[in-house]
Amino acid sequence: MLIEIPELKRCCFCLPLRRGILVFGYLSLLVTCLFGILQVVLWLLYREYESTFTTTAALYRGVIMEAQLCVIFILYALDILFHIVLIVGAHLKRRRLLRIYYYYELTTTVATFVVVLITYIDLDRFPRWNFVVTEFSLAFAGFVLQIYLLLLIRSELRKERYQEGRSSYTNHIAEVFVEPPLRRQWRTFILELRKERYQEGRSSYTNHIAEVFVEPPLRRQ
Repeated sequence: MLIEIPELKRCCFCLPLRRGILVFGYLSLLVTCLFGILQVVLWLLYREYESTFTTTAALYRGVIMEAQLCVIFILYALDILFHIVLIVGAHLKRRRLLRIYYYYELTTTVATFVVVLITYIDLDRFPRWNFVVTEFSLAFAGFVLQIYLLLLIRSELRKERYQEGRSSYTNHIAEVFVEPPLRRQWRTFILELRKERYQEGRSSYTNHIAEVFVEPPLRRQ
């Protein structure tokens, strides 16, 4: 059974796709920068007690995870970099930049989903259910926003202005066929030869008609 991926026409039923992608890009960049600055400030305040290899909790794409500070800094730096790629690609309508961010977003979404499954596979080690419900709500909201952004980018990439280069190239290859010189000369020679044979057949037939003359019976008598 095949499931057709929906193609969106507008962002949130009001904005054009490209503007909606820009809004998501700027908001995501702002939120990532705020959480990144917060992690840096906390590290500066407690660097006497913690090193960059100390394990700590951090909120990444709506998922609360425990990782080393250096890993968290790398994740936030990559997010900031690729959000800039998304914004530049949407502003300049660059298909390649949008596709780069699309694959990055798809990879990180799958990775965070796997992290959530591994983290909460054993619910007995969480003493408070309200804490688990809060984390699941944040993770679910993060997944919904990421999937919606992926659908927006995919729908934008399927527009004609991003397909012009590929379709025109394919159409030219399919429609325009240039014969090599040798093959073209050989084909011309064959056509001329057939024409000569046809003319020879007509001339011989005409000669037979002109040479053979049968007198009618009345005149012969």
